[in-house]
Amino acid sequence: MTQDLIGRPDAALPAWLTTAGTATEMGGRVRDFDWGASPLGPPDKWSPALRAAVSTTLNSCFPMLVVWGPERIMVYNDAYRPMLGATKHPDALGAPAERVWAEIWDVIGPLFDDVMATGRPTWSEHERFIVERNGYPEECYFTYSYSPLFEDDGTVGGVLDIATETTREVLAHRRLACLAQLHAALADAEQVIDVCVRAANALRACTEDLPAVDVYLSVGGQLTRVASSRRDDAPPTDPRSLAAVAASHGSLAVPAGPGIGPHPPAAHYLAGLGASGTVQGVLDLDLNRRLPFDEAYAEFADVVASAIGAALQSTYRRQVELGEYRTIADTLQQAMLEPSSNLPTVAARYLPATGGLAVGGDWYDVIELSGERRALVVGDCVGHGLEAATVMAQLRSAARALLLEGRDPARTLEGLDLFASSLPGAYCATAAVLVVDRHGREVTYSRAGHPPPLVIGAGGSRWLDGAVAFPLGVDPGIARHNATERLHPADVLVLYSDGLVERRGELLSDGLERLADAAGALIGRSVQDIADGLLRSLLADGAGDDVVLVVKQLPGPDGD
Repeated sequence: MTQDLIGRPDAALPAWLTTAGTATEMGGRVRDFDWGASPLGPPDKWSPALRAAVSTTLNSCFPMLVVWGPERIMVYNDAYRPMLGATKHPDALGAPAERVWAEIWDVIGPLFDDVMATGRPTWSEHERFIVERNGYPEECYFTYSYSPLFEDDGTVGGVLDIATETTREVLAHRRLACLAQLHAALADAEQVIDVCVRAANALRACTEDLPAVDVYLSVGGQLTRVASSRRDDAPPTDPRSLAAVAASHGSLAVPAGPGIGPHPPAAHYLAGLGASGTVQGVLDLDLNRRLPFDEAYAEFADVVASAIGAALQSTYRRQVELGEYRTIADTLQQAMLEPSSNLPTVAARYLPATGGLAVGGDWYDVIELSGERRALVVGDCVGHGLEAATVMAQLRSAARALLLEGRDPARTLEGLDLFASSLPGAYCATAAVLVVDRHGREVTYSRAGHPPPLVIGAGGSRWLDGAVAFPLGVDPGIARHNATERLHPADVLVLYSDGLVERRGELLSDGLERLADAAGALIGRSVQDIADGLLRSLLADGAGDDVVLVVKQLPGPDGD
């Protein structure tokens, strides 16, 4: 940072301002600003309340804005500056808030007025705004609070805005729900055309991020649109761009027009589908032109394309590779069940989905640790077939290695996050990691998007529903946390994958309640009987998805 940016020593500056925001951009800009020509006047004439508010703001690392006086003059810090984008900063300093935020003043203006008039603070969470800050109307979300700044006489002189932009979090949750819906729609598709139609229909619910979707397949050397969610009045993409992507088997982002900043919006994202020797085509995704086409948006589009491409290849190869799938399924089941074969307090079951595919991405592991501790891991990769099985095996091996290194459940999931972010096909895998201390009779656990384990015992049933965060690879930098709960000698842990409880057309909570009721009726039986009883009760018609079930009983005083 240059010296002129952070300000220069100036004998004319009041002492309080020389120490405000030292070595920050906004501290320097506030010191260099010609406040005498503004409605606030020279800083040495500012009231104690305004001085304190500006000093606190400039010395804070959290996004803060001071809006002062009837003109609503703005003073903000470095952390607030990114919210202004490329077009509002630095002109926003010393400017009226009504002018800077003109496009959303009809919403926030009355809030400022109410705080100034009544002295009552406000609170808004994940509020949506369309902001003009990078050369185009941009969809943004903010959590913020407006608090009154009182003068010595008790009147309100200004407003303190403490804010954080939550666009990233809101979009991540929205896109995760979209991907879950897409994967559910493709799970049991049996024909190539069925995959295309199901994908287009599922993505109709995701118009906030994908306003329209076209699926093209190569038929006789020509691209043919076989499924679409596009309205009749919306033109498709230039055929030359489609042909170029089909020939390269790559991807292409089509710009939407002018934009300022590192990530201007895009109009379309084209991605090749399939591979040589299988069905091939192009996926055309219309994009939200009010969002920057940044790395997160591109990754989301890639995951959508990968899911559809994988489903197309899977259905195409289904009959050819069916025998190989079944062989691999038998091998994987044998490898997973072997660790607990000699443990009287653990029962494990693996059921492939009904239908042609006999292998999927669900897994479990039982790992003996030092100090009378035993680790239990249950996980679920997205998809079916050889690809999911390969990813599952790698995640399972990585989890075992991390736990044997001595990591606790949260640190193990953080390691798997980094691993999953570099492993194709591991994005959005879920996992639950538990470490049971048989001597201290407690369980420490952490979950990455996985359904909560169930504890049953003489006192009834309860869920281990704490310490949950995103699935693996969604946010590799996230800090994960542990939760610990005391256990009783008669308690039994039930771990499972979502195929045991999820049913199309009903809430997950209904499936969890069904599991708790079924498990409660089996209290007092052996772990083998509990496992078999749960499968008979919950999967009377067979498994619609892969199912892993692990039942672990806390040993008695002389147990193993």
